[in-house]
Amino acid sequence: MVTQKAISLYNKTYQSMIDRTHEDGYADTSITGHYNGMFCRDTSIQVMCHIAHGDFEIARRLMQYVVNYHRDNGYEFAIHVIFENAPPSLRRQADTSFFFTHAWVMFATTAPKTPENEAFLKDTYPVVKGFANHYLDHGNLDNPYELLFNESLEHSRDGSYFYCYDLLTNVYASQALHELAGYVSETDPTAAARWTAAADKIVGGVHKFLTTEIDGKTIYCELIGRSYKAVDASPNASIRYIRGFSWVNLAPMGCDWYGADPEILENTYQVYLKYGACDYYEKHRMLDVCTEFERDLCPITRGGHVIGKGLAWEMLYCHKMGYAERLAELTKFVEDYSEDMYRETWDYNGGGSDTANQEHASWMLYTHKTIYPELGQK
Repeated sequence: MVTQKAISLYNKTYQSMIDRTHEDGYADTSITGHYNGMFCRDTSIQVMCHIAHGDFEIARRLMQYVVNYHRDNGYEFAIHVIFENAPPSLRRQADTSFFFTHAWVMFATTAPKTPENEAFLKDTYPVVKGFANHYLDHGNLDNPYELLFNESLEHSRDGSYFYCYDLLTNVYASQALHELAGYVSETDPTAAARWTAAADKIVGGVHKFLTTEIDGKTIYCELIGRSYKAVDASPNASIRYIRGFSWVNLAPMGCDWYGADPEILENTYQVYLKYGACDYYEKHRMLDVCTEFERDLCPITRGGHVIGKGLAWEMLYCHKMGYAERLAELTKFVEDYSEDMYRETWDYNGGGSDTANQEHASWMLYTHKTIYPELGQK
């Protein structure tokens, strides 16, 4: 049975998502002013939270705005940030296109088959197809790693972006391509065959190149690449494997990744708990947003906070695996250390950043509605 605090957190945060969404579908990622503009990745997660809640009209309105904006301006990939009355950010974050595709397929497969929804899907499919093809057409999968290259992964580590082959991008790229292929297998079989082949190639690449061994256990590793900060300091900075943990390691949990090896994923979680967690907030043992190690597995850097999407993904995994005690602890943490709405982060020293942040609060809404369906009932 959910508590009154849980009901209040969910309802107030969900209402903030409705209140920030304009009639034309534009939605600010931040209500605090911490971030300006409508982030296309963040909007994709807001779409998911509305689908989970059963509000398909607002989910459709958000996606229609994003599609119209890209179509009207000739953008073939999901851009970084749309600003009102200002030029957009065209940073090529490859994961953004696939987060949007994932949300679109979720809508396509769960929304009622009304004339409005069917017309929306027919109208927007060409743009979504373009998003799915863009990075394949531009050679991002043509490399020895058999992974999709992301030239601008936005990361908590170093407060930087990364040129990299990372688990997050490759999980969501393969998942979205796999889902989209399944959805159009009869209506667009040529595209479906291409996407299936690309998705399965990525899954193989992850298991060849984005796994490592700790304590004799094979785990999913975070990324192979170079941060922008490292390149700025030294233009010839070498590509390196990140020895540590962050929310990136948990990416397969967020979408119940079809390509996941259950043993490797469980190993990843248990080793992260062992080496990448901290005791704080009355001794709750929480996964740090990012940790890096020396060879003896002693942490040399920590991120110093819990991040909303990582916490949401851990909750989804614990729910799936039946880890009731851990799930109860995580749920209580959210209730005890949130004031009126879900946050972007929870700091070790108390407080946290960007209350009701579109991306992270939407992940928490989606997760809580999935685990506790009685939340948000009218």
